[in-house]
Amino acid sequence: MKTTKIQWTDSTVNPVMGCGGCELWPTSSRKVERALTDSLGGNSTAVLQGLVSGWTPQDFARRKSELAQTLADELGNPEVGPKAKAAIDGACRCYAGVLHARYSGHSPGYAQNFNRPEFFAGRMLEASRWSDLRGRIRPNKPWLNGFPRLIFVSDMGDALVKEMPFALLQKEIIEVVASEKGRRHVWLWLTKRPARMAAFSDWLHERYIPWPDNLVAMTSVTSRRTVGRVDDLRRVRCRLKGLSVEPLWESVKLPLDGIDWVIVGGESGSAANPFDLAWARELREQCREAEVAFFVKQLGANPMNEGSDLKLGDRHGGDWAEWPEDLRVREFPETFRSVAYELRRSADVGGAA
Repeated sequence: MKTTKIQWTDSTVNPVMGCGGCELWPTSSRKVERALTDSLGGNSTAVLQGLVSGWTPQDFARRKSELAQTLADELGNPEVGPKAKAAIDGACRCYAGVLHARYSGHSPGYAQNFNRPEFFAGRMLEASRWSDLRGRIRPNKPWLNGFPRLIFVSDMGDALVKEMPFALLQKEIIEVVASEKGRRHVWLWLTKRPARMAAFSDWLHERYIPWPDNLVAMTSVTSRRTVGRVDDLRRVRCRLKGLSVEPLWESVKLPLDGIDWVIVGGESGSAANPFDLAWARELREQCREAEVAFFVKQLGANPMNEGSDLKLGDRHGGDWAEWPEDLRVREFPETFRSVAYELRRSADVGGAA
């Protein structure tokens, strides 16, 4: 089983890979082709179409160096190569999509096509068996001290794509999270399709299947255009809800009623959009006013502070020792600490009875 270790939480697990498109990854190659022709000029159109017939966005991300060199040769201009790479990076921004381009087809656990889901049964079950971290001190991650293990579900795809049957999600996710071993952990389930997550919670409710209290429903917000996802998330029939405001591309006002947690971060990668730290500070104040836990994950590759570039040694902006002190904030809802204990106690009482 492949897992991805990340700095700010314990671990991740992906029962489903693939995505189906979002603002970070195009659903077809047309967006990538338009980005290339806009960058290289109209005279590149015929040459480009002859080279990329039948390509997917994943093909562009995987073969960008090869394509850039070929375009430079065909157009007789060495400056075309860097421009072509930058255009592809700008169109295909999702780190999970880029990793699929690199590893799918020869590394286990990656969908053959990032735009179509593949199901990997049993990953959640195996993750549920990971060691219990409740009450542990974690010297390298002090923000996690005393909390249960936090496991991110589907950071490399979206389990709520329309092709995924609810019955499979109920078996592979809900049953596992609610199991004896699963109840020891807190699971963070992120989707860019919160309306479908809400529909799934309705489907469970109709069948008298409860949404586990230790499964946090979450959605992503990247801009004002995607703030509407928060209203869809509110309709999920669950105890805990969170927002991943990452990568944040502009100042946003979030409706925080009914939200327990907000994560914010800047964009990584060579084509990263600027991340103005004023946007993070605005969100911090919104969260304080609403009494919502606030967590700064990373500043990204292109942070701006008070109108100037902020030069950081960490290329993802993930080393908070380099950050302005007022943004060194990594809060969790106290319910994350208590919910696993509550579920464990209820199981112990039920067993004793």
